[in-house]
Amino acid sequence: MNKKITVDVLMGIAIILEFLSLPILIHEIVGIGLLFLIILHLKFNKNYFKAIPKGKYNLKRTIDLIVNMGLLISLSITIISGILSSQKSLKSLKIGNHKVSHIHKSSSIFSLIFLGLHLLTTRKKLLREMKKSH
Repeated sequence: MNKKITVDVLMGIAIILEFLSLPILIHEIVGIGLLFLIILHLKFNKNYFKAIPKGKYNLKRTIDLIVNMGLLISLSITIISGILSSQKSLKSLKIGNHKVSHIHKSSSIFSLIFLGLHLLTTRKKLLREMKKSH
């Protein structure tokens, strides 16, 4: 299995874990791990970002961009609010704020919706990558 697919599979597992009823410390540790996996995923797909200002936009490409930017924005809000509402793993930073947890929960639901749309719009590419890795 190539690195790109491995990161995608690990991200999927981490996202599923994040929506289970885990002890808060485990949730936070998995969330931090997920952040690093997302960074790796973005690094592996940097050519997508380079191509955004290039070429013409048809309906499919426009929808892909909207979905991907929605996912990026909602994940960014989820990550930032998760860090700000950390109760255990980042407690020593003295940045915990329980009021932000509502934003964290709401943005994580939006992230899940955009993730579903992202998987729908990239399914052919994902399947191609999976076949190539075998």
